[in-house]
Amino acid sequence: MSEYLPERDFIERTTAALVRQQERERRGGGATNRDHVGRPRSVLISRRGDEITPLPIDWLWPGRIARGKITVVAGHPGTGKSQVTSAIVATVTRGGRWPVDGTRAPEGSAVILSAEDDAADTIMPRLIAADADVSRVHIVEATHTIAADGTGGIRGVDLGRDVAALEALLESIGDVVLIVIDPITAYLGRTDSHVNAEVRGLLMPLTQLAELYGAAIIAVTHLRKSAASEALLAVTGSLGFVAASRAAYLAVKDASDPARQLWLPVKNNLGPDLPGLAYRIVPCEIANGIATSRIEWDAEPVTITADGALGAHADHDDLRTERDAVEEWLRELLSTGPVFARDVQAEAKSAGHSWATVRRAKDVIRVQVKRDGFGKGGAWRWSLPAKDAPTIGAIDAGRENLSAYEFYGDDERLCDPIDAHAESIECKDAQLFAPGYVEQVCARCDGEGA
Repeated sequence: MSEYLPERDFIERTTAALVRQQERERRGGGATNRDHVGRPRSVLISRRGDEITPLPIDWLWPGRIARGKITVVAGHPGTGKSQVTSAIVATVTRGGRWPVDGTRAPEGSAVILSAEDDAADTIMPRLIAADADVSRVHIVEATHTIAADGTGGIRGVDLGRDVAALEALLESIGDVVLIVIDPITAYLGRTDSHVNAEVRGLLMPLTQLAELYGAAIIAVTHLRKSAASEALLAVTGSLGFVAASRAAYLAVKDASDPARQLWLPVKNNLGPDLPGLAYRIVPCEIANGIATSRIEWDAEPVTITADGALGAHADHDDLRTERDAVEEWLRELLSTGPVFARDVQAEAKSAGHSWATVRRAKDVIRVQVKRDGFGKGGAWRWSLPAKDAPTIGAIDAGRENLSAYEFYGDDERLCDPIDAHAESIECKDAQLFAPGYVEQVCARCDGEGA
């Protein structure tokens, strides 16, 4: 029995006192007392401070994941949440070392409840790739119910009804130090995940079970589709999930490196403010050529916060939305035929679009840029590409051996790097090779080939 839970004899004494109180009400009679006869009664359970022995936090992963507590891991699909939990399972079943700090994990068994991944073709390959001791991993797949008449059936696990069955499993295994529930929203039964009181009511007996057996519980969940910039509010469902947990982590893509994922603390009520970690999802093969993946932790921690990482993605999404809008605007502008570049620039200014964004949109939708006429009387025209227009790569390959003059069929320089007018904008000969993709143009070019 954990020191965190009231002693059973105290609960028994309290229950006996309640029974005696109800018996007195039955004997006493009276309208008020009769109203309470037969109704369930409740009593507050308490202990004096001097009856409670202070205890240190029992860490599964020092400073990050505590035993006897719930830890939430939240993230969008594709961020490697399940691969991370597989790595954590592997570490505890081997008594291995944690990444970055190198501390030793307590060795023990793990229980996994997974509603989204198949045990045979996904979970086991990942565990093997992570070097888990799979003989110490127990995967819960369903609940077997037995009725009073001896008949039975199979149903999905419901944490609102099956905590006792989970306790029986922990008791039978004997050395469980970790329980992974992925995702926890799949095991709520009739509990409304958006109602704070219901979520807390479901998690309370689960927390007590974790305390009783000294097991850490990792509850995996998702982020809202339109995630808030504050990580604490971005977790799907009720705030009760994060509030009831003692620690919460965000799994998110690194906005500056799409191949890297970040594991960032959202809250930690028990430990110090540790920095986040970074990892990469690496494809690999196990025996019999079975393809799977595992994670590789970066050697150094990261300094970005969970809120900062979400904010970086929000800024990127806003920028992407703006570019999409400009691309659509440019397609519509050119849909009726070629438009002089100077007119495109004027229309962009009128519409409030930056010229830099318009140029990027031009590249994305492969606008054709051609010059009409020569010298100062010439002008650039933009048009939508033909269906069979060559790709940018093909154009580059076809002209890589041509000089600027051969490519344009022109005998005069449009931007002379020697001229004074070009010095301030670093006009270069290389611009002549790609008039549609130049970053800046000089005043003499009049912005038409930009």
